[in-house]
Amino acid sequence: MEPEETAALVRRAAAGDASAWEDLVRAYAGLVWSVARAYRLGRADAEDVSQTTWERFARSLDKLTDPGHAGAWLSTTARRESLRVLAARNRMVPTGDLAWIGPAREDESPEEIAVAADEEVRRDALAGRLWQALNQLGDNCQRLLRVLMGEPAPSYADAAAALGVPIGYLGPTRRRCLEKLRKLADVSEPAEQGHDW
Repeated sequence: MEPEETAALVRRAAAGDASAWEDLVRAYAGLVWSVARAYRLGRADAEDVSQTTWERFARSLDKLTDPGHAGAWLSTTARRESLRVLAARNRMVPTGDLAWIGPAREDESPEEIAVAADEEVRRDALAGRLWQALNQLGDNCQRLLRVLMGEPAPSYADAAAALGVPIGYLGPTRRRCLEKLRKLADVSEPAEQGHDW
C-alpha cells in the first residue's frame, strides 16, 4: 500500500471510519502476525502480540507523526511486544539468598531490555545452528573443535596430546574445520578474529 493511501486510511480511521480501520487491518494484519511468529512465539502468544499491537495502534491513530508509514509503526510495535512476551516467559522468580546475582539494574530502559532480549534470541539461534553444524562435521573436526572449546582453553601442547597429533597439525586443521563449520551453519566469518590457535 502506498504511503499516501495508508495516511488517508489512518486519518479516516482516527475520525471513526470503521471501513478505513478494516482496510488497515486487512493490509497489515499479515505483517503483524509474521513479526510475532518470527520470534518463534506459539500461536497463543502471537495472537496476544497481534491484539496488543492493534490496540496500541488504535489508541495512537491520531498521534502518529507519519501516518503514511503505519506499517513500520506496526512492525516495530509488534517486535517490541514479542520481545516483551519472550522476556516475561523467561523470567524466573528467585528465592533465597540473592546476593550472588549482583546489583540490580534499575537504570536499564525498556529499550535496553528489549535490545538485550533481541540479542539473546539471536545468540541462541546462532548457537543452535552452530551445534547442529558441529554435529554434521566429520569425527576428526568434531574432536578437534570440542577439545579446543574446553574451558579454560587448553594449551596447544595439551590439545595435541589429547588428540594424539603433532602440535603443527592443530592450527591449519582448526582453520579448515572452522571454515566448514561456518559454511554448514551459514555464518559469515567475524571481522575481528580472536587468538589463532
